[in-house]
Amino acid sequence: MTQAISSLPAVFLQMKEADEFVDITLVFGKQRIACHKVILAGMCDYFRRMFLTNMLERGSQEVVLKDISASTGVLLVEYLYSGNIDITQLNAQDLLAASEMLLLGALKKNVEDFLLSHTDSVNCISIINLARLYDLKTLLADARSYLHEHVKEVVEAEEMHLLQEGDLIEVLEANVSQEENFLFIQKWMKSAEGRTDRFDDLMQHVSLSQCSKDFVCNTVMAEKLMHNTRGVQLLQQFMESYGSADPPKQPSLAVGNDDAEMWLCTDLNTPQWQLIQQPPFHIALYSACASPGGFVVSGGRSQNGIQRECYSYAAQNGQWNTLPPMPTARFNHSSIYHNHHLYVVGGCDGYDIFDRSDLNSVEVLDMRNLQWNHLPPLPREVRLAYLAIVSDNLFVLGGFCGLNWVADVHEFDSTQQTWRQRSPIPERCERGVAVSFNDLVYVVGGRNRSCMRFNPRNNTWTSLQRPQFSHWRGPSLVLNGNIVVFGGQGNDSIEEYSPLTDSCPRGH
Repeated sequence: MTQAISSLPAVFLQMKEADEFVDITLVFGKQRIACHKVILAGMCDYFRRMFLTNMLERGSQEVVLKDISASTGVLLVEYLYSGNIDITQLNAQDLLAASEMLLLGALKKNVEDFLLSHTDSVNCISIINLARLYDLKTLLADARSYLHEHVKEVVEAEEMHLLQEGDLIEVLEANVSQEENFLFIQKWMKSAEGRTDRFDDLMQHVSLSQCSKDFVCNTVMAEKLMHNTRGVQLLQQFMESYGSADPPKQPSLAVGNDDAEMWLCTDLNTPQWQLIQQPPFHIALYSACASPGGFVVSGGRSQNGIQRECYSYAAQNGQWNTLPPMPTARFNHSSIYHNHHLYVVGGCDGYDIFDRSDLNSVEVLDMRNLQWNHLPPLPREVRLAYLAIVSDNLFVLGGFCGLNWVADVHEFDSTQQTWRQRSPIPERCERGVAVSFNDLVYVVGGRNRSCMRFNPRNNTWTSLQRPQFSHWRGPSLVLNGNIVVFGGQGNDSIEEYSPLTDSCPRGH
């Protein structure tokens, strides 16, 4: 890949090659290159400062750059004279180090742009470490995102021994499969010496209760690092929790209505819905979202006013658990669970329809320490918005402000901690829902039987085949590669949509 800066007239390069008027020699190992001081000073602040100060090189006929190799030195001189440089995967790291040393900011940015387009499973870990070393924020965010999206391929690469513990922990926290997490830890431990003492701490990021009994008995118990006091305790807790039964291999589905009636289906092959044990609240207009092993309910409105309470439901044992209340009481808000965090967005804060206001606040509950935090507020107030997560970024789509439907789409950049506006929803979709699949956002259902796809990469919307029925206020999820829309007001049908074929394979 050839990158260029504003180049000098070709005559200067010709004079250098002919040794005409040269007055300084750069030494890179055994490589000696005759140059012109005025060219070096004019194109590089490092040399300009050197020749203007009382450094030894000021009056010398030679400058020895011992930290730059001969091959890199030749490229750099060519770059300073012509503005051109050939960046490859073999020389990118050396060019980064040289550009940092010589204060060549434009070259540093060129190398970053090159690596942004050449990140793969083979070099992803090295690029993360390089980006962190040279403070390349854009490259670091991109490479970390690539790691999370292609973690299975990356951990199989030869670079696994270069993965820093902090990056491994981020992978463990973002990944859903606890069995994969245990295997990731094993690979990381074995990829380099001196890591065995980190095993117990890393196991805090693995929930054995979400692993199958076969996996625990055949893989976890066979790991010698589990044969200590802490490991035995974890295995005992697992056995006590599961007894002789395996955890459910089928996902469970839960649905509810505005009056806090909820139903659970534990076997998708023979769908039978059972009423969920009476929740510890009686509220309307609450928000609910799926979480590992169950779901979370937050806020709502009752006879006593607007609520702050939050509860989680564990489908395995049918138990309700109390969570810390939200900082702000609200109803008609939206919520989503992602990477150990519960996000609560917008809603209303007043009980009387004539004395209430829509909210733009966003609050986050860290499920690991049960602490609430505030995100920067949305650019506008909204209630009943749709939420989706793509590449760790939160998307807030549509909803209402006052009496008006709003088509706005806002994305929260988790790295920059800022909101940015994206292309609006192309058609009104009142009381539908959003789901994410393959780094795309689908807005489906609602009164108008919508089905639209948003591509965050190019900021475009595409209209797709509509559902057969109106799923007004009906929930949706991704199941076995299809988007499933459930019921809605006055409708008990269930429809599946295939994103791959843009078709509805079946309804129930």
